Amino acid sequence: MSEGARVEVERVYVINLRRTREVSRTKRSPYAVRLIRRFVARHMRVDPENVKIDNGVNEYIWSGSIEKPPRRVEVRVTKYSDGTVKVSLNVPEGAETKAAGSNK
Repeated sequence: MSEGARVEVERVYVINLRRTREVSRTKRSPYAVRLIRRFVARHMRVDPENVKIDNGVNEYIWSGSIEKPPRRVEVRVTKYSDGTVKVSLNVPEGAETKAAGSNK
C-alpha cells in the first residue's frame, strides 16, 4: 500500500474455517491462513498475492497452536485504490478500552 492509496471498499466478514478439519491435524493453522487469503481474494476480486494479512489475524489463528485453529474468524477487509487488500481482526470499538483497563 503506497501512501497515495485511498480506501475504496471496507467490509466485515465472518469466515468459516470448518474446512480446516478435513486436513491433517499438523497442517490446520497454515491451511486456515490460506483459506482466509483465498476467501478474501475471491470476494474482493483481486489476486491472492495482493492480500496482506495483519499479524493480529495470524496470531488469532495460531492461538490454538497448529492443530486447533478457531472454527470461525471475524475480519475487517479493506481494499485500497492500488489493488492491495488488508485483512485485520474486527474488534468492536468498546472492547479495546475494556481489555486495556482490565490489565491492572
